[in-house]
Amino acid sequence: MSASAAAVRPSPTAHTVRRLGAALVRLGRWFWLIVALAVVVANVVGWATRGSTDVSIAVYARQASTWFPFSLAIMVVSAYLRVHVASGMTRRTFVRAALVVQVAAGAVYAVALTALVLVERAVHDALGWDSVITEVLVVGAAEPTWALLVDVAVPCVVANLAGLVVGAVYLRGGSWWGTLTLPLTVGPLLVLLYAPGARLRGLPGPWTSASDAEALVAFAGLGAALAVAAALVFTVVAGRAPVPARP
Repeated sequence: MSASAAAVRPSPTAHTVRRLGAALVRLGRWFWLIVALAVVVANVVGWATRGSTDVSIAVYARQASTWFPFSLAIMVVSAYLRVHVASGMTRRTFVRAALVVQVAAGAVYAVALTALVLVERAVHDALGWDSVITEVLVVGAAEPTWALLVDVAVPCVVANLAGLVVGAVYLRGGSWWGTLTLPLTVGPLLVLLYAPGARLRGLPGPWTSASDAEALVAFAGLGAALAVAAALVFTVVAGRAPVPARP
C-alpha cells in the first residue's frame, strides 16, 4: 500500500507549481476582469464624447499586464519561500517551480492581452472605427496576430523573471541592497519596454532603419537573453537567500 501511494505521490516541484499557480490564477482572474471592464468603459466614453474611439484602448493594458505580475513575482519570493522551506522542501524545488509558474504566467497574460486587443479590434471594425496603436510597440496594427503576441509576450515573461530576481535580492541582501541594485534588476526590463519608442519617434540608427520583422526578431532575441540571465541570477541568489523563521 505504501509503495503504491508513493508511486502516485506528486513530485515536490509539481506540488509547488500547483500551489503557486493556484494563487496567481485567483489574482489573475480579478485583474483581467478589471482590465476588461476598464477597456469597455474607456471605449464607451470615447464614443460618447467624440462619436468614436479610433485608437486601441486595450493595448494600453500592456503596462498593467507587465507590472502587476512583476509585483506578484516579488510577493511569491518574499511570502512563499519561507513557508516552502519551513514545510521541509528545498530551495531548489521552489526555484524550479517559481520559474515554471512565472514563465507560464507571462505567456498566459500575453495571450489574454492579445485576445483582448483582437476582440476590441473586431468590435471597432464592426462599428466602422479605426484601431490605431499608439502604445510603444515594435509592431503596428497591420501586423499579423503572432507578431503582436510575440511583442507583448517578451516583456511579460521578462518582467515576471525580473520580479523573482528583485524579490530574491531583497530577501538575501535586505532593503538597502535590494533598493541599490534596482537599476540592475529592473533596468533591463525598462530598456526592453521603451526601446521600441525609438522606432515610434523615428530616431536615426539601426533600430529604426530595420524592417518590422528584423526589429521583432532582435527584440525577441534580446528578451530571450534577458530571460535566461534573470533565471540564472534568480537560481543563484534564491538558492543562497536566508529564510527567517518569522517574516
